[in-house]
Amino acid sequence: MKTKLLVATALTAVLSTGLFAYADKDNKGMMKKGHSSCGKHMKKSHMKGQKGPMSLLRQLNLTQDQKKQIRTIKQDLMKKRVTPTVAFTSTSFDKAKFIEIMKQKRDNKIELKAEMMDRVYNVLTSKQKEQFKVLMDLKAEKRMAMMEKRMNNKGQGQK
Repeated sequence: MKTKLLVATALTAVLSTGLFAYADKDNKGMMKKGHSSCGKHMKKSHMKGQKGPMSLLRQLNLTQDQKKQIRTIKQDLMKKRVTPTVAFTSTSFDKAKFIEIMKQKRDNKIELKAEMMDRVYNVLTSKQKEQFKVLMDLKAEKRMAMMEKRMNNKGQGQK
């Protein structure tokens, strides 16, 4: 148990060092392009489309080939998305068709996410898979700590 904890801590240290170097490189690039140097706003807008496990991929030192494969996977799955635009014409709106399409979209969302994770996970090397698992565990621990902190703060505010 202690060995796993030490390995996880060491991996976290290595990954966070790489992340800081990567973030520093990105900030310098953004400054050259004339973007705002406000870190909070840049981070929010940069992370807006990526939540959950897929956002962790940026921390895995992917090769250019892996990035290209993942981009292709995302593009393939984007084509499978159901869009409600067919319920609209230039003169009318088909309410029943719109409802059916939105139900399909909801039902297919989980399946498409699972397929994407499966295909992307297969692109990773065994070492990257280990790092990915450690990052997911750390993210879950952080989320739980934040929830506990919120719950404790709510309890203190009611006294």
